[in-house]
Amino acid sequence: METKPWRGIGDDDCPLSDTLRLLGGKHTTMILHCLVHGDLHFLELGRALPNVSRKVLTAELRSLIEAEILVRTEEGDALGRVRYGLSPRGRELAAILGRLYDWAIDGGGYEQSKRWSNA
Repeated sequence: METKPWRGIGDDDCPLSDTLRLLGGKHTTMILHCLVHGDLHFLELGRALPNVSRKVLTAELRSLIEAEILVRTEEGDALGRVRYGLSPRGRELAAILGRLYDWAIDGGGYEQSKRWSNA
């Protein structure tokens, strides 16, 4: 697989650093994991993530919407329900995170990094 040369690594406008900062939210990967199989209402997300406060969940959802990873859809019913789902960009990111998960399971994760740091 051919990759583009990395530019601006360590700079304030480094795309890789920006992406890692976005994914570095405490619950971001769990939110993405919940939405991989389909859209969810806010309350469904809250039930799936019981240890996340509404305030934190709202803030992380806003960040992901701003980054165009998620889409927010108002249902227009009397209850004012809102659905969250992955955007096309978010589905692409979910596939990348799935490969990263597989890499970690196959030995490229924590145990491997411990061995590398002790070398």
